Amino acid sequence: MNRDEQINTLSRASDWRAALIILTSAFAQDSRVWQHVNLEREEIFFRTILEDGTFSAGERILLSVAASLFNREHSINLWEVLNRLDETNTALVLTAIRSFIGEQQA
Repeated sequence: MNRDEQINTLSRASDWRAALIILTSAFAQDSRVWQHVNLEREEIFFRTILEDGTFSAGERILLSVAASLFNREHSINLWEVLNRLDETNTALVLTAIRSFIGEQQA
């Protein structure tokens, strides 16, 4: 199974779908992220990703949101997220949240 097929299969689960919306949109070709994503073993090592000090503040926020949607042990301050991101990335976060809760895109 190729990467796109694996992503489509994993995206059936709300946690994977929400996290992958952010990862494939904002970090599509970023090896700092994808080296810690194992689609075959169904693992994302967000703790390791977030320990990488080379991400910008906005990138770290996006990754934190993806981690919180993927793993309930990682929490975020939604007020801070929505007030620190630009319009494009706020829309991306809201799309991921809508997907997580099962809302269909308009």
